[in-house]
Amino acid sequence: MKVVVFADIHGNCEALEAVLAAISGLGPDQIICGGDLAYGGPDPEGCVTRIASLGIPCIRGNTDEWLASGAPGTGDPVVRWTRGRLSDPSQRYLAGLPFEHRVDDLAVVHATPWSISDVVPAEAGPSQLRRMLDAARAAAVVYAHIHVGWIGRTPEGWLVVNSGSVGFPFDGDPRASFALLERSSSGWTAGLHRVPYDIDRSIASFPPDHPSPAAWAARMRTGRRG
Repeated sequence: MKVVVFADIHGNCEALEAVLAAISGLGPDQIICGGDLAYGGPDPEGCVTRIASLGIPCIRGNTDEWLASGAPGTGDPVVRWTRGRLSDPSQRYLAGLPFEHRVDDLAVVHATPWSISDVVPAEAGPSQLRRMLDAARAAAVVYAHIHVGWIGRTPEGWLVVNSGSVGFPFDGDPRASFALLERSSSGWTAGLHRVPYDIDRSIASFPPDHPSPAAWAARMRTGRRG
């Protein structure tokens, strides 16, 4: 079985389309979106409608929750701007996203199995990995949220994977990132894929009323949070 997980699109449709094209050549059995579809980038509505049109499982990210609920983050002008760009159907779509998605003994969450916003860092140690796996009651966990793709395995062989970010990687490599997991009789294995896309065209698509296009453009170019 092949399962692709991608996440943290953040309104970057150029990166999303490049990732979807790369995925199509891999022939996965299932594709899952790990959340954070709209906040930040130039085309929040385009990204939400594109994911919704695919009919794939998608889970809720922390910024999706901000946009759908009007709760945390409402003081952020980018939250207000993004929400204003989303149609009513797109806001309802985000509001209806579930917390997790499971494929047999694989669990996909946005941040952790117990929180939509807690942080598990890259290269987390065995105790943190075991906590993720025990909380998920799974042999493998894929998460997102930190925008840094990495693969961890406990001494017992259990797997924790961060899929990285489609729209705004923070590991110094501006290429979009996603994870491919494969299950065999010996368990789950994983690899990370990086996909180049037209960053200049994406930056040029920022609408003139975006609150902070220069900061978000710098993140696209550098692959750093800034």
